[in-house]
Amino acid sequence: MKHLFRFIIFLLAAGAIMSCSDYNKVYKSKDMDQKYKLAMDLFEKKKWAKSLALLEQLKDGYKNQLDSLEIVYFKIGYANYNLKSYDYASMYFKDFTDNFGASDKAEEAAYMALYCDVMFVADADLDQSQTKDIINALQTFINFYPNSKYVENCNKHIDDLRGKLHAKAYQQVMQYYGMGEFKSASANAKIVSKQYPDHPQKEELDFIAADAQFRYAMNSVESKRIERLESALANIQDYLDANGKVGEHYKEILEIKSKSEKEIKKLKDIL
Repeated sequence: MKHLFRFIIFLLAAGAIMSCSDYNKVYKSKDMDQKYKLAMDLFEKKKWAKSLALLEQLKDGYKNQLDSLEIVYFKIGYANYNLKSYDYASMYFKDFTDNFGASDKAEEAAYMALYCDVMFVADADLDQSQTKDIINALQTFINFYPNSKYVENCNKHIDDLRGKLHAKAYQQVMQYYGMGEFKSASANAKIVSKQYPDHPQKEELDFIAADAQFRYAMNSVESKRIERLESALANIQDYLDANGKVGEHYKEILEIKSKSEKEIKKLKDIL
């Protein structure tokens, strides 16, 4: 039994060596058809890296064979995708749509390019401008393919990306606010509130814009306090216009308004 087990291991090892040897021969060969056959076989077996190496050779070897080149580009995109090389996958899917726009796979490639962009952004530190570009591109896809089976996914990607933008912007405001950097907290809260009117924490951001400006003013020298308190009153009015009496921080806003007005009156009497 032990000898049989060793014999089986030997056969498996020998097969692996022969397989590796065969792959190297095909890789070094100039026979494009042989490369194509092995590349497709390896792709079906989910051996993405080996398949990709051959597909990259075929990309140059099949320049004048458009039908085969179309398949090669499509497979390169998916091989990179499965290897989690999302930036390269996106690039090849975009190249596919540019070069093979009439293909029945063009819609799928266009979506996959966007999906890879979404995945690439998720793996990196969230870049606001890049994320907005992807959101716009997803919306463009929806407009171009309104009946596509990928529309639901695109809408979900858009919601997820917007949610991440909202969260990052809110965290930055709260970081300034928590550190006592009230000038920056107020300015950023106003920007975020205006930039994202659908932000789930918009009411709180409107409050912080007013409260942080009030705190910044009260920590200022007397000669600059009136001007900065007047800015706080303007932010308070913005809060009231946007949220009214139903705002969660309505009572606090009225207290800040009263304190600001009293402080301004007192300073005007002194200065």
